[in-house]
Amino acid sequence: MSANLPAAFADLEQFAHLWIGLETMESRYRARQDMPFDALKQFYDATAPRLADMMAHLDGFGSDTLPSAEARLYRVALGLVEAAQAVEFFAAARLPGAPYPHDVAVGGQAALSD
Repeated sequence: MSANLPAAFADLEQFAHLWIGLETMESRYRARQDMPFDALKQFYDATAPRLADMMAHLDGFGSDTLPSAEARLYRVALGLVEAAQAVEFFAAARLPGAPYPHDVAVGGQAALSD
């Protein structure tokens, strides 16, 4: 998959390759664990201020009908979710004190039980 984003987001092209091929939450979570924190921080610093613009642009399309450039932009936004956790919550690419590598499960039986 090429890294071409919509023209208004050409400044984020340098980061797109990190996220556009990652189709699942699990793959993005693992990728974040494997990235150097400095790279995540650089991505976060460049992308976070653009999030409102990214979402406003994507709002113009149906969720099932994203053109390829917008689909790539959406993946970059999802990558920002992972980077934000690392930067804003624990200042590390990996969760401190957690075994590496590890996964997170969302939903399923464990999430339903108390």
